[in-house]
Amino acid sequence: MLDIGPLFLIALDGKTLTPEEKEAISLFGLRHFIFFSRNLGSYGETRALLEELETLAGKGLRAIDQEGGPVSRLKPPHFPGLKAPLSLASEEDPEEAVAREAVLCARELKRWGFNFNLAPVLDLGEETAPSFLKGRTFGGDPQMVAGLARVYIRAFLAEGLLCCAKHFPGLGGVEVDPHQGLPVKETVEEEDLLPFLEAIRIGVPAVMTTHLLIPAWDKEPATFSSKIVKFLRENLGFKGLILTDDLFMGGALARASLEEAVLRAFLAGHDLLLLCGEFHKSIDALAIFSEECQKSLILRKKVGEKLSFIEKQLHPSINLTNWRF
Repeated sequence: MLDIGPLFLIALDGKTLTPEEKEAISLFGLRHFIFFSRNLGSYGETRALLEELETLAGKGLRAIDQEGGPVSRLKPPHFPGLKAPLSLASEEDPEEAVAREAVLCARELKRWGFNFNLAPVLDLGEETAPSFLKGRTFGGDPQMVAGLARVYIRAFLAEGLLCCAKHFPGLGGVEVDPHQGLPVKETVEEEDLLPFLEAIRIGVPAVMTTHLLIPAWDKEPATFSSKIVKFLRENLGFKGLILTDDLFMGGALARASLEEAVLRAFLAGHDLLLLCGEFHKSIDALAIFSEECQKSLILRKKVGEKLSFIEKQLHPSINLTNWRF
């Protein structure tokens, strides 16, 4: 069996590991996991799950969406209540407010045992943004969003945690929720890219693409677009990890089955493939991907290159000083 597990950031079904999950961790060499409310209990319960994962899977990414406000997987009373990014941006001193919340979030996540926060959201969106973005952004002014992103990312890196700029190349202005369907944006403007450029400039470790079709750029949505991944690498100079948004989302499945989405997102050049749905469906997709790799020397070579790249990116000596994965 080809060791494809480290290509995936995968969700589990509950607060404890099932026999199926334990078997798949061993079979595929799974190392990286994302956690949702369904996986999170008390501090003690969550630590026990994380420790069992480390025993079975070794060290790896332990990711969570702890943006603050509407998207906070850990909630009071177990975790401090974090303000929504848009609320922080409206405070008298937004930079101080963002720095305060980012440091609090990072320190608490580290205490719990997480090392990768899928934040900040760098899409442009005001109070009138559609529900799937409302409150999650730093606002509609690209200069302000870029400045607050800089504060947030620096706080996380100073605390020794990974963070992620999302959702590239920007969902600002779209109405269709990519969780439900595939949004279309005729083109991307310089102002959409400005926050991502600033995040890249200061060393954000990861960028998440989004399920978004941009006809002026490519006939394929960003998730499946080698052109857009190449643009992020070559035109914007990003050298860190590129991950997909959840491949179970409607925006991805509008153009492919889950199994096809995994293969197409990988071939587009993504480093990590995010699977947040039911575990058995994720494993079925991994099994098919593994079979395809076994049949193709080119695929096996690409897998080997990606695994080497991911390992180098996650080495503690790479732009993080006090972080252990």
